[in-house]
Amino acid sequence: MFNPELKPLQPARPGNALLTIRNWDGEHENVSLTIQRNQDGNYLNDKGEWVGNAFEIQLSFELNGDDLHIVLDKTFVDPLVSNLQMAYRFTLKDDEGNEDKGTLKIHNGVLSSLAQGQQDVIPSGGSVVPTIDTIDDIEPEPIIEPVEAVAEIPPAPEPIIEKVALVKTKKSPVMGIIIALILLLIIAALVWFFLFKNKSEEPAPAAPAQTYAPANGIEGACSVDSMKSGEALAFVQNCLKSHPSDVEIVSTIDAAIANNQCDIAQRLYAYKAQAGDAKIAFKYAQEYDPNNASSGKCFSPDKETAIYWYEVTVNNDSQNSDAKARLEALKK
Repeated sequence: MFNPELKPLQPARPGNALLTIRNWDGEHENVSLTIQRNQDGNYLNDKGEWVGNAFEIQLSFELNGDDLHIVLDKTFVDPLVSNLQMAYRFTLKDDEGNEDKGTLKIHNGVLSSLAQGQQDVIPSGGSVVPTIDTIDDIEPEPIIEPVEAVAEIPPAPEPIIEKVALVKTKKSPVMGIIIALILLLIIAALVWFFLFKNKSEEPAPAAPAQTYAPANGIEGACSVDSMKSGEALAFVQNCLKSHPSDVEIVSTIDAAIANNQCDIAQRLYAYKAQAGDAKIAFKYAQEYDPNNASSGKCFSPDKETAIYWYEVTVNNDSQNSDAKARLEALKK
């Protein structure tokens, strides 16, 4: 089994990506490639359309050490990245009779040509930043006016200060000593108060640490509130940009399922599994495994889909004996 990988170009260009082939034993020129998606078994043709009959795409790869690579344009990139929950099986054939299959791994950063439009939209959405700057520029004006008003106030304190000075000239030194003692007592009381207050607030941080609840996702871009407030694709993109850990991804998927956000759960599963995360791929395969009696509301048993994701798991983690066992059992 060879290993096809779709990687972003450097610098990245929406609608273009580098297809790399590893562990292919055949020729690199005049090679035919068949791309089949797992959900409905359709094939990708040379016009970027999914069709029911097998279609062979003729390619000539370039050698890069032991690997092969070729730059694909939006005709192929857009259909492959348009649906993150899809998985794709590649079949290569050459004129010498060599033939092999592999599961496509899509790396982070590969964007469809539509992302170019999104990048154009982002600046306009990002124009909120200049708007904020403009607001910041406007804010000093009302601030300046109060400052001028404050500047008019000093004449009032000045006579007060003078009166205090007169009082001091008339008071005996004993009064100054008494005032000083009172000030010292006030300062001591304030110091004691703040020390006591700090001690009383020390256990306070422990309270938030106990507020974590299962199946509520994580805070920020991957939170339940975020997944309910926008489109699934936008949520998945923003969530993954925050670089969540595997534990946080699983927590977010569980929260999505619990809140009937099935599209989000499927997209997160497929994206991480296609990116080579064997643990997520294994968990995704289990969701479709007919052997799992507890089929969730977002997934139904599907033998072929389970086989596909178990294969992805084994390809990325050859030591996963559980995946191998289930794969063997399902193929019987």
